[in-house]
Amino acid sequence: MGKIKLSDTMQFLSGKFNTIAGGGVEVVLEMPEDNISIGGELRASARVKWPRKAGKIDYLQISLKGQVQRDGKWEKYIQSAEVAHEKELPENHEFVVPIVIVIPEDAVLSEDGANWSLFARAFINKQFDPRAEIDFHVVP
Repeated sequence: MGKIKLSDTMQFLSGKFNTIAGGGVEVVLEMPEDNISIGGELRASARVKWPRKAGKIDYLQISLKGQVQRDGKWEKYIQSAEVAHEKELPENHEFVVPIVIVIPEDAVLSEDGANWSLFARAFINKQFDPRAEIDFHVVP
C-alpha cells in the first residue's frame, strides 16, 4: 500500500473544495502595523478576492478577539460586526472593507503587552465561507 503525504492530501482536498464552491474565492486581512497601543486605533482592511463568475456575499463578519481585565478578573473579549449584506459581486472583482477599531483601555495582560487577533469571515452564496486571521500585539 502506497503512502500519501498529509500536505498532498490537504492540497487535493482544498482544490476539490474550491472547485465545488466556485473556486479561488479568498479573504485577505491587511494591517500595516502589528503593535497597537491601548486606547489606540487598529487600522486594517479586509479584501474579498472574487476571481470567477458573478456571485453574492451574504455578509462579511469582522471580529476582534483578546482579553480584558474587568473587576480584577481577566475575561475573553470578542466583538463582531457584519458588513456587506447581500452584496452582488461581478466576475473578477475584489471587494475591500476598511477597518478602524479602537482598542479597549483594559486590553493589556502585563507590562509586556498582550496578543490579540483580528478575524474576517465571508459568507458567500449561502455555502462557502473563506476566512482569514491576523495576530497583533497590544502594548501599554
